[in-house]
Amino acid sequence: MSEVSIIVTGAIGSGKSTVCNYLKEFGAEYISSDEIAKHIINTDDRVRRLLKYFLPDYGSKEFVREIFVDSNKRYVLNSIVHPFVLGYLRGYTSRSDILVIEIPLYVEVRAWDIGNIVVTTYASEEILLERIIRKWHITLEEAKKRLASQLDQEIKLRFANYKIDTSISFEYTKEQTKRVWKDLSTRILSKETQNLT
Repeated sequence: MSEVSIIVTGAIGSGKSTVCNYLKEFGAEYISSDEIAKHIINTDDRVRRLLKYFLPDYGSKEFVREIFVDSNKRYVLNSIVHPFVLGYLRGYTSRSDILVIEIPLYVEVRAWDIGNIVVTTYASEEILLERIIRKWHITLEEAKKRLASQLDQEIKLRFANYKIDTSISFEYTKEQTKRVWKDLSTRILSKETQNLT
């Protein structure tokens, strides 16, 4: 079991994966809830049957467009997939002292029992929109819809043990992440020292 399980969360386009990859570079094990969800959807017959029944257009271009504006459709998708993802995470065993779990909707799904440290990434709305447009090659209007489909990042930040501003540069983001890593590593070392005395 990991001494520390870090949840990395934040708004779409806020640099969550970048921070996770830096933590992995520093020595943590890293798993992504989005990747787990994709694997479950592709391999679990129970999930596939539910999606086929409740969301027959799942995977189509029309579905991708609608999921960010249709809150009912988004609720159905999350209700089907998230319990399986959270169940996987609750049963996951890591051999690393520090496990990093990227969960974009951590606050929305109230996954309070998963992880013991929360790192929230953030950037200005302008930068978030620029990143969304660049990554998915969509219009500004579509980018605004995607951003609006998620909980406001100011609310996400209230649940953070650590906050990382990703708006300046990759170097500055890495520097902040390294400070978090050093702090958590010190905590683990201190705990191990206490156990020896």
